[in-house]
Amino acid sequence: MLSLTGIFWILIIVLIVATILRLTKNLKEENVVQRWGAYLPGQNQAGEEYLALAEQEIAKRNTSFSKERINFGMTGQGGPALRIVYSPTYSSYITYDITGDDLFLHYVLYRRGDWFYSIPFLGKILFRLFKNVYVHDHNKLIGFASVTIDCAKEAAGNLMDKFSMDKSKRIKESSGLLGPL
Repeated sequence: MLSLTGIFWILIIVLIVATILRLTKNLKEENVVQRWGAYLPGQNQAGEEYLALAEQEIAKRNTSFSKERINFGMTGQGGPALRIVYSPTYSSYITYDITGDDLFLHYVLYRRGDWFYSIPFLGKILFRLFKNVYVHDHNKLIGFASVTIDCAKEAAGNLMDKFSMDKSKRIKESSGLLGPL
């Protein structure tokens, strides 16, 4: 039978593991690699149409990337999004926000944080030992980001054409670690 001390240590280990998993589950701003956005004044009703157009654009590209509809953001507080998965580490999110009558379109290339970072003191050292990014992998990531952000921009452009909006002031360049795409 387990002693009180044994139960205490098992409980501590379970709490540490649960904390590490919880910390790595939520999307964090510090892990955003690339982002893009557009503003459509007065078009708050077109958010779902934007996601549908983005899905169509991805399907036209005949890529092997998996995609899924998710709820983007914290539990119960986020909005619908399209997630395109490159690898267990990288995913693109195409989503929107509504403020009043206006629609804000978003694209985010996200790098999932590793649980290594959550380990006190040793986290960064362990991460550097086990995670290497090679030039070829980086080039493939740029290709993935270029395709997925182009799909988001094309969907936004099609939506703006439908509403006869000026795209020159609304479609911006992306920004982030990969530079403009």
